[in-house]
Amino acid sequence: MHNRIALSLFLLIGLIGYSQEKRALTHDDYDLWKSLKNSQISKSGDLVITEVTTTTGRGDGYLKVYNSKTGKSKEFHNGRNAQISSDENYIFFLRKPDYQLTRQEKKDEVEKEKQSKDDFFVYNVKENQLTDSIIRVKGFKAPEDYTGYVVIEKFKDLKPEKKKDSAAIKQDTITKKNKNLALEGDYALVYNLKNNSTDTIFQIKEIALAKEDAGLYFSKTKGEKKPDIGIYQYDLANASEKIIDTGSYSYQKLSVNKNGQKLAYLAAKDSTETDSLNYNLFYFNENGLTQITDSLGNKLRKNWKLSASQSPYFSENSKRLYFYSRPERNFEIDTTLLKEEIPDVDVWTYKDKLIQPEQKVKLEELESRAFLSYLDTESSNVTHLHDEDLEHIMLDDNAEQRYVLGYTSSPYDVSRSWQYPWYQDFYIVDTKTGNKRLALKETSARPRLSPDGKFALYFDTETQDWWSLDLKNNTKQNLTKNIDIAFHDVENDVPAAPGAYGFGGFTSEGKALVYDQFDIWSLNLAGDEEPTNITGNGRKEQIVYRSLRLDPENRDAASYLKKKLLINAFDKKDKSGSLFLLKPGRAKMEAILQPESMLLDDFVLAEENESLLYRKEDFNTYPDLYLYNAKTKSSIKLTEANPQQKDYKWGISEAFKWKAYDGTELEGIIYKPENFDPKKKYPMIAYFYEKRSDNLNSYYSPQPSASIVNMSYLVSNDYVVFVPDIVYKEGKPGESAYNCIVSGVEAVEKLGYVDPENLAIQGQSWGGYQVAYLVTKTNKFAAAMAGAPVSNMTSAYGGIRWGSGLSRAFQYEKTQSRIGKNLWEGLDLYLENSPLFGIPQIETPLLMMHNDEDGAVPYYQGIEMFMGMRRLNKPSWLLVYNDEAHNLRKMKNRQDLSIRMMQFFDHYLKEEPAPLWMTEGLPAVMKGKDLQYDLDDN
Repeated sequence: MHNRIALSLFLLIGLIGYSQEKRALTHDDYDLWKSLKNSQISKSGDLVITEVTTTTGRGDGYLKVYNSKTGKSKEFHNGRNAQISSDENYIFFLRKPDYQLTRQEKKDEVEKEKQSKDDFFVYNVKENQLTDSIIRVKGFKAPEDYTGYVVIEKFKDLKPEKKKDSAAIKQDTITKKNKNLALEGDYALVYNLKNNSTDTIFQIKEIALAKEDAGLYFSKTKGEKKPDIGIYQYDLANASEKIIDTGSYSYQKLSVNKNGQKLAYLAAKDSTETDSLNYNLFYFNENGLTQITDSLGNKLRKNWKLSASQSPYFSENSKRLYFYSRPERNFEIDTTLLKEEIPDVDVWTYKDKLIQPEQKVKLEELESRAFLSYLDTESSNVTHLHDEDLEHIMLDDNAEQRYVLGYTSSPYDVSRSWQYPWYQDFYIVDTKTGNKRLALKETSARPRLSPDGKFALYFDTETQDWWSLDLKNNTKQNLTKNIDIAFHDVENDVPAAPGAYGFGGFTSEGKALVYDQFDIWSLNLAGDEEPTNITGNGRKEQIVYRSLRLDPENRDAASYLKKKLLINAFDKKDKSGSLFLLKPGRAKMEAILQPESMLLDDFVLAEENESLLYRKEDFNTYPDLYLYNAKTKSSIKLTEANPQQKDYKWGISEAFKWKAYDGTELEGIIYKPENFDPKKKYPMIAYFYEKRSDNLNSYYSPQPSASIVNMSYLVSNDYVVFVPDIVYKEGKPGESAYNCIVSGVEAVEKLGYVDPENLAIQGQSWGGYQVAYLVTKTNKFAAAMAGAPVSNMTSAYGGIRWGSGLSRAFQYEKTQSRIGKNLWEGLDLYLENSPLFGIPQIETPLLMMHNDEDGAVPYYQGIEMFMGMRRLNKPSWLLVYNDEAHNLRKMKNRQDLSIRMMQFFDHYLKEEPAPLWMTEGLPAVMKGKDLQYDLDDN
């Protein structure tokens, strides 16, 4: 009996120990991981909301609400798109249908109209409960700065299923006679929060809701491809409609000023040919409706017409109504030709400023290009601000300043194919008169308008200094000429001129903050004060200080907490983050967040309170959400998005330093498995892309790969991962990669715990090119995977970035590819750095991915490499995902790549059997039927 008890206890203890043993990540675990998005904090700081969603999208999530007054949280299944009411008494949100339900409906081929839709919910904060819900909702609009109402847009109601009996037929006849508008089209509900009542607006087309005061306008339509009904003003207090305009065929682009007293919109008179509609601008205020432009060209330039592609809008003080117009276009069209008789041809000419592919990518933009004017709503005068000679205009945030900037790139558009940075000419535009004066010629600067409207701040790449431009007098001052500190990127290793370290925002006193490599400097734009280093010790302590700009409505403004500047700090020594407060004029900073060896990010600041949201992470710690309270000087953790991680094997990240073959000191990262044993020999994969060592404390969610290996997955499956930094010499990108990567791998080998017979490399894009290059120079690696590699620089130089339509030449002459010469001046360099010509030396099995809609690296580059290896009978595989971009977008394809990539590495580095797709391939007749994942045991 005692023996049985002892045996039972032994078995029980063994089972408990087994159940607690951590397991390795598999491809089936990706759907378990959650991510945070759309985190918000109320103006007072009392309410916090964040969405917790499945990283892969293949599952359900929840909306989390935290109330700092009560200290309690609430979760709402599948909640999303939440908004806090301005009085903070309510939270509105949508709930999407369960993932499995929508998946089943798609599988059952349920009509899109009948598929499950989002529902709308109202959460009452004081009562701590849901007080109402509405089904089948498209979306909702709630005012930002006042409360009491929500406008809910609903899908049209589903028609009841038809019955076959005569009574039903009779009922259908009655229904047709008494047309139910809710069944015919989408409609809106105006929801009154005071009494939970709704008022219905049928035949809704467009809604405009004022930001700061009660003001609601909308248009109605008879349906798609049918005439619109009119423009209406809605009285929120009395739930009643007022007709503004019913005299036109089509209405669009409604725009309301912030207090709801003024409305602008575009309208076109009756027409049976909707493609030929000519719109005019209308303006409504307390005095009634006014037509601003007309078919005779009133308020427009000669032979110009109003543009219907852009919305009109009001300045912050509502004294200006901005609108767009453009020259009339009259094409000579041969109307005698049938459509099939018109040739389909692109004509390329050497005089085109934009090559044909770029014109195609920008076709919608080019067709709708228009130019800004404004109506003075007090005098009714119109001022035109720019035209075809000055394509772009930069207004201040309030759209009220007298002097602004306009710019054109037209003189330099041809050279954009090979030149970088790209140049523009900037003009000062007097918004009172529309007159312009040339201010900056052939510059790559990106000026920023000062808050007081007197200056523009810009960085000059020729002098490598910060300058101010006096907008009234058109004079310039070099603000940093007397400072013996570099404000440009001193580590720049591309042929183009280095850019600035950056702009940190304007202070509340109107001074500009700019960065050197480590510190923040304060500049007086008038130039009558010497620049000041406000952080002081960054360079000495190797800490990178950067000011935060957290106002979503004014990203050029530096942010404050407790009337002190918020300063983010990154310690280059241990790659950790901190947050400080700094009062200008005082040297000492106050540390408010200093997590040990962790990164800080995603800051969100409460408008009216001393509260701050942030996230912190390291390689082992998912970046959950925290709330910092400046009054108590304490933080609380608000989310626990991925508690399941404790059940899985993970790993550690370590900084690593070595010297390249040429003596350059380099940094990198080594990722090790959780139960690392230095006596073991681990397979190792090296991944690389430019410099990555600052990511030492970054977290990697286990998720299907868009193009690269997943660090968390690898260490969980007993791989070591090495990520080396790479520095480059002009004209020698391939040799530079070898100098840094292979030297780093050999330095890690000397540590004794990696298996020199089971090493691999992986990279994507620029990293993919380097993988392809390295296997032509060394046989050190047992396997290699290259995503979207350039194989032949001679053909890639003349290729197109199809995503943007740009020539690729500038990349080789000026940017990442780092050749530094054109093809004819540097042919030897293009040949020397092209993996294609080294294929005879390759002995490493190579897996590639290159997708047929790659918009960055031409798809044929992967084909050239594969066909060369196939011709010489080198072990190689090419994965081509259809209708996919440079990095995979579709989750099904990401999952597939993750599986195939790891099967490839497991075969060559762990002696696992090869999958059938590697040994037998995947014939076209089998595509979509059998994925050939099964392992070949032969």
